[in-house]
Amino acid sequence: MNLPKLSLFFGAGAEIGYGLPSGGKFALEIFRVSNEEDKELFRQQIQNIDPRSQIASQWLPDNYASKRLNVFGKGEFEGLIASSLENRRSHILDYLDHFDSHVSTLLKKWQVSEDVIREKFSLETGEQIGDMRYNQAIRLNEKLASRVPLFESDYFSAFLRLLEKHPTNRYLKRIVRAYLELLVGAIGQSLVSQLNEELFTAAPDEISVFDDLSGIFSLNYQGVGQTGMEIVIEEMPIDLDASTDGQTIFRELGRTILEEIYCQAMDYQALIDSHFRYLYNPKAHWAKFSRIAIFLHTVQRYITSHLSIDEDKISAGPGYYHDLLSLREHFYIEAIGTTNYNNFVQQVISKTENYEVPVYHLNGSVHEYYDPYKNAILAEPSVEERQGRILVPFMFTQSGVKPLTSVDMSRKYVDLYDHFVKSDAVCVIGYGFNGDDGHINGMFRSLVEQENKQLCIFHYKTDNRTEAQLSRYYQQRLRLNSSSNIRVLLVDHDRLTDGHIWYEGLLNRTEILKI
Repeated sequence: MNLPKLSLFFGAGAEIGYGLPSGGKFALEIFRVSNEEDKELFRQQIQNIDPRSQIASQWLPDNYASKRLNVFGKGEFEGLIASSLENRRSHILDYLDHFDSHVSTLLKKWQVSEDVIREKFSLETGEQIGDMRYNQAIRLNEKLASRVPLFESDYFSAFLRLLEKHPTNRYLKRIVRAYLELLVGAIGQSLVSQLNEELFTAAPDEISVFDDLSGIFSLNYQGVGQTGMEIVIEEMPIDLDASTDGQTIFRELGRTILEEIYCQAMDYQALIDSHFRYLYNPKAHWAKFSRIAIFLHTVQRYITSHLSIDEDKISAGPGYYHDLLSLREHFYIEAIGTTNYNNFVQQVISKTENYEVPVYHLNGSVHEYYDPYKNAILAEPSVEERQGRILVPFMFTQSGVKPLTSVDMSRKYVDLYDHFVKSDAVCVIGYGFNGDDGHINGMFRSLVEQENKQLCIFHYKTDNRTEAQLSRYYQQRLRLNSSSNIRVLLVDHDRLTDGHIWYEGLLNRTEILKI
């Protein structure tokens, strides 16, 4: 009996069950971890270059061995905020507009229960959360917004009420300021964008001077979002229990809420883009060259040394990777693609004897290195291969697609695409089709529109959207002309769809397999 051929593509969401962080949490943690060790490692690489070699005489700047090495730090916060407000302000506004519902969801898995928080608030103020609201007491300039749901929020009003009762609480003041900065920044960025795009609503096409005046407005990012960034990057979490005093509980709650907002909204693509090009031209800007090189080493070290993973689950499951061991009884696995950097999927499926499955890491991996001088990728280079070269970990972290021009990387994409074409079904799990993965989204778009293949997306159910609504949502994410070749299956925390393990749910959908 010929089993249907299945290809799979995994994103960060597929590994959350193994104890790994979401993509947003991962991004935030990278900027928290110390990079001194990585700076020293890169310094040794630089100093080991033979000054008589081609790379030193033609590619590196004069006095390269003694030049100062730069790293990403507080100075880059402004750029991070600017990029986040420009590209993800809708995420920020959505969170602030539905503040209470997001906080209630967060508290379901938080250190102390919502009942404890309400009790502590009552002890501090003599009131109940929600008794006092500020939607009539606070009004934003109507040129920015006619209505601000945040001021109607029970929990945001609770923070304001505590600040009224304890005006000298400096940390609580910083928390409230951080929320207001994000609110004003996100709304202000929308206004600035609208003004720049529609400065003149009507003007003669023949007179170009009107076009010359576009884009003249900008936001001062030094005063927007920096407070929240400093809090989530620099402040350590506090352990709480039911005996902790109310001000401390609300301090930690405020920090946790900010962390969640930044996890959803932090966008460092512009920061990486502005530095990545100098990986190929260290003479042009040594500071940016050293920043991006050391940053990639930090990412690799964080993944291999700092991630808190559940070793028992990696070893024995359960999880999507371990499901593949049973899935092979129903499907022949044609190939696996992934945006994840580790090799957990290989570790799991290698337990199956006589069943080799090709795995393609499309965003690089912790075992690959990149030589920007020669535009070459090396898999686990030996000591001899490292001699006389500058190597950086090969990982795309929201951007950096230029190494795709290397023959080895281009072949990965073509080979995986060919496997997809041969498959009866292509399933996507834990991958969000975000804009910074446009190089991968284009491959799926071609698969659907040019090869007429059906794409089956397993979507983690967090709201009341139907499969049909989600199909249209993913159609927009992939920029497809139609959603006819998109199939969405809703999965829960236990990886079940319609009461069956996800791959059995796929077997029940014969219109997807077409066999």
